[in-house]
Amino acid sequence: MTVLELKEKRADIQRKMEAMLNKAQKEQRSLEESENKEYEGYKAEVRSLTDKIDALEKWLGEQKAPKKASRGFSYVAAIKAIAEGRELEAPEAEVDKRGRVGMESNGKGFFIPVEKRTTMQAGLTDYGKEDVPTNLLDLVTPLENELIAVQAGATFLTGLKGDIAIPFYTGSTAGWAGEIAAASNGEGKTKQKTLSPLRITAYIDLSKQLLIQGNDSVEAMIQNSLISAVRETLESTMFGTAAGTTTSPAGLLYGVTARTADITYGALVDAETALLKNNFKNLSWVASYDAHGTLKQTPKISGQPVYLLENGMIDGRKAYFSNNVGTRGLILGDFSELTVGQWGGIEVLVDPYTQALNGTIRLVVNSYWNYFVRRGYAKNGDGIVPMSKIILKAPTT
Repeated sequence: MTVLELKEKRADIQRKMEAMLNKAQKEQRSLEESENKEYEGYKAEVRSLTDKIDALEKWLGEQKAPKKASRGFSYVAAIKAIAEGRELEAPEAEVDKRGRVGMESNGKGFFIPVEKRTTMQAGLTDYGKEDVPTNLLDLVTPLENELIAVQAGATFLTGLKGDIAIPFYTGSTAGWAGEIAAASNGEGKTKQKTLSPLRITAYIDLSKQLLIQGNDSVEAMIQNSLISAVRETLESTMFGTAAGTTTSPAGLLYGVTARTADITYGALVDAETALLKNNFKNLSWVASYDAHGTLKQTPKISGQPVYLLENGMIDGRKAYFSNNVGTRGLILGDFSELTVGQWGGIEVLVDPYTQALNGTIRLVVNSYWNYFVRRGYAKNGDGIVPMSKIILKAPTT
């Protein structure tokens, strides 16, 4: 029985005892022998119930409070805590701790670890630091899935620390020789390229009302905003025409001269042939949407209703399109030779002041990335790149 049931039973017996005494008092007499025996039985039962109640209440008092239900990491909770000057709570604090590994920052914000994981372990000190699973939104997977370079086959490296050097071998050669003639030197060359982190930064403004009304859709919106902030900068630089600087890598279309003639099926086949001759066979296309429009309207053969781009394919090879590719840009390549690297976590600085008059909180995103094409040398040192790059002729007006 529960404590409440025991107390109710005791109270019922006590009412019976009181009724017996009231009856005897009203009749101006003492309890009769049979009544007295019944009354003493009630007293004993009350004592027994009281002992049981006391023991049960003592036992319940010694028990630990039940575990609090664990909850997942929340962008909204992290942003609100920092904006209000509070410490991060267990799920957000543990995620931030993981994200800060290898990073140095004293900014007013939090870090999101960019690594492939579905759960983390958060120790709750209130209950003996028991391991409680905390769901963590994985930022890498959606970012990786949205990068058209990765869709086309690029290598995506995360969790990097310091500069990384990637070696590769240009390949050996062999040849025929007479029975006792000396063998020719077939030695290839070993090359090495170094990848160093460069900073990508952007900002996102969120209304305070949105944070107050926070729910799962708001969490998804914040994550998508973070992904877009990084992806837009990374891809527009990667597939752009800008020269490299000390703070940003060169675009893949840097140095490419725009065509003066209309694109033809023959030009696309020539680009493909050049790569196949150098044993690059895992080829796909990446292009801008204005190139997409030109390719869909250009017939393979004049006057025939068969076009350069049909069903998302160019000459039987998959094509990927993005507005982040440079104007009229078109790249055919073995994108497995392209390496995209990411260092540490993504830092989200929370600025509740800059846009305070507008009722918004500004999130400043900092992350560290770089990319490079792994191979770029031929056996003879002339240079070989696993990509054919074209900037289409500007349309006539």
